[in-house]
Amino acid sequence: MLELNDISFRYGLAEEEKEKDLQDIDLKIYDGQFIVFAGESGCGKTTLSRIMNGLCPSFYEGDLSGSYFIDGENAENKTIDQIGLNIGSVFQDPRSQFFATNSTDEIVLAMENRAYDRDVMRTRLKEVSQRMDMGSLLDKCMFMMSSGEKQKIAIASVCTVKPKVIMLDEPSANLDPEAMENLAGMLEELKQEGYTILVLEHRLYYLRKLMDRLIVLSGGRIIRDIDSTAIAKLTGKQMESLGLRVLEETRLQYSPLAAEDDSPFVEMKHISYKVKRKEILSDINIRVQKGEILALTGQNGAGKSTTCRILSGLVKESGGEVYINGQKCSKGKRIRHNFFVQQDSDYQLYASTVYEEITLGIRSRNIDRDEVIGLLERLHLRQYVNRHPGSLSGGQKQRVLIAASILKKKELLILDEPTSGLDGKHMRELAVLLRDIAGKGTTILLITHDMEFISLVADSTVELANGKTSEKRKILRRIPQE
Repeated sequence: MLELNDISFRYGLAEEEKEKDLQDIDLKIYDGQFIVFAGESGCGKTTLSRIMNGLCPSFYEGDLSGSYFIDGENAENKTIDQIGLNIGSVFQDPRSQFFATNSTDEIVLAMENRAYDRDVMRTRLKEVSQRMDMGSLLDKCMFMMSSGEKQKIAIASVCTVKPKVIMLDEPSANLDPEAMENLAGMLEELKQEGYTILVLEHRLYYLRKLMDRLIVLSGGRIIRDIDSTAIAKLTGKQMESLGLRVLEETRLQYSPLAAEDDSPFVEMKHISYKVKRKEILSDINIRVQKGEILALTGQNGAGKSTTCRILSGLVKESGGEVYINGQKCSKGKRIRHNFFVQQDSDYQLYASTVYEEITLGIRSRNIDRDEVIGLLERLHLRQYVNRHPGSLSGGQKQRVLIAASILKKKELLILDEPTSGLDGKHMRELAVLLRDIAGKGTTILLITHDMEFISLVADSTVELANGKTSEKRKILRRIPQE
C-alpha cells in the first residue's frame, strides 16, 4: 500500500511563484487497484508521480513536506533504487528512459544493473515477452520502432524486475486507436496478475472498464476521488465541467465529398520517399483548399510525419511534386510558406522565456506586445510569460509552440499530434482557436489519432496506409460509441 499524508511540494526552479506545485495531498492506494489520475495540464499529476517514484526531490529539486509510506515503511529512508524495486515507471516519452539501442538489451538492463543471475534474466525475459506477445520485437534496433512498440519495450523492462506498482505517464499520447486498444489489453492482463496500476492520462475512454478510481487534480490539489460505480454514471457535461475528456469512444460519420475547386491551396501529387532503398511512401496524393482543416490519420509508423516533413520542406521527396497556391514549390521555397509544430516539442524550444520563444524570428519592430499577451491569455499561458519553456508541463509546451505558430501568420500551419499532452478543456479551446484562424484563411494540416479532436475541428480526413493515401472524406458528425 502507498500512503501519502499532507504532501506538499514546490520546485526549486519556480521560486517566483507563491503557490506550491502540489498542496495538501492525502492519499491511500491499496494493493491491486487500477487508478487513473486526470486533470488539466499543469495540475500536478506528474509532480505527484515523481514524489511516489522518488524523483522528487532527489532528482527534481524542491521543497517537500509531509510523509510518504510504502508498505508501512517511510519512503524518506529509501534510495531511488530501493523505491524503484517497488514502483516501476513508464514515462510519457519512452525514449527518455532508454539507454540501449537494442530492444533486448533495453529490456534486461534494469536486471543487469541489479546484478541478477543470468539464468534468472533469461527466464524473466522469456516470461515477459511471451505474456506481452512481443517475440517479434526482441533483438531489434530501437530507432526503427513505432511509438507503440517503444512503449511496449518500456513496459516490458519495468515488468522484468517485478515491482508491485506500475506507473504510466500519458501512455496513449502518441498511439493510434489500434495501439491504444492493445495497450488497454496489456494493462488489463497486468491488473489481473495483481499489479497496482497507476495511470496519468487525458484520454480516458480506453480505460473506462479498468478503472477502480478516477482521481482528479486541480491547482496542485485532489478535488475528486471517484470510485468505479460513480465513474460509470458520469455524464459528458460533468466530465467537461472537470476539464476532462469524454468517457465514450468517438466515431466519425462521413458525407459524400462535394466537388472541389480545381485550384487547391496545397497539393501533393504522387509523392514517394525512400531511405536506403527502402520505400517509406509510394503514392501520396493530398489536396487541401484554402482555409480548410484536413486531418491526416493512419497507424503509428505509416509515414504521416514523413509526409508532413516533405510538405514543410524539411525533407526532400524521392519523387512527385508539391504545389502551394498553384505554384510548383521546391523544398527550400516550402519552408517560407508554413510553420510546422512537430511531435516532440522539446526539440523546438530554444529561448529562455515563453515570451521570447513565441516571438523568436519576428523582428522587434513587428511585434505587437498586446497581441502576444492576448494570445497567451487565450491559451492560458499568460502567467508563464517569463518562465523558461523547459520548466513547463508537456501540454503547456505544446501550447507555447501553437502560440508561436499562430503569431508567425504563415499561410500553412502543420501540426503533428497537437493534442498530445492536452486535457479536455484545452483540447476543446484549441479546436475553437484553430477554427477561428482557418476562418481567416489559414490552411491547416493535422496529424492526429485523436478522434474526439478531429470531430470538433476538422473539415475532412485522409488516411495513410501502406505508403499510400486514401480518398479524402468529409466529416458529417460525431457518434459516441456506447
